[in-house]
Amino acid sequence: MWLKFNVDVVGGSLSHSAHGRIYDNTSTQPYYYYVPSLGVNCAGDMVIGFSGSSATNYIGAFYWWRFANGSMLNRPRLIRAGLTAFTNDRWGDYSATTLDPTDDWSFWTVQEYTDPAGDPHQDGYFPWETVVARIKAGP
Repeated sequence: MWLKFNVDVVGGSLSHSAHGRIYDNTSTQPYYYYVPSLGVNCAGDMVIGFSGSSATNYIGAFYWWRFANGSMLNRPRLIRAGLTAFTNDRWGDYSATTLDPTDDWSFWTVQEYTDPAGDPHQDGYFPWETVVARIKAGP
């Protein structure tokens, strides 16, 4: 779920402007989304990066956006599909979405996805990898 507030800097008031929820409304084997991060540019456009999986899809990396004018993606877009099952208890060490410092319309998101080529760790094998994606949400 996301919330948008208007802040009156002069008067010091805060008011609710908009809200929403990113979910898959399919009736069978819906995607579940988790570990989100979001970024907002000076125009008020928002990008959210996150992980997602379903009963038939391994954990992959996704993003979704909402423009300041209220238009938005109908459903999340896949950045990288998961490639293997994840059987460990630990997931979601990070999720980061930020504005590009050289381009006011682009965002960068860093997400995890499952991959059998993931790095082994001292305390076990964690089959995950990192994907970095540039998302151009403006004109």
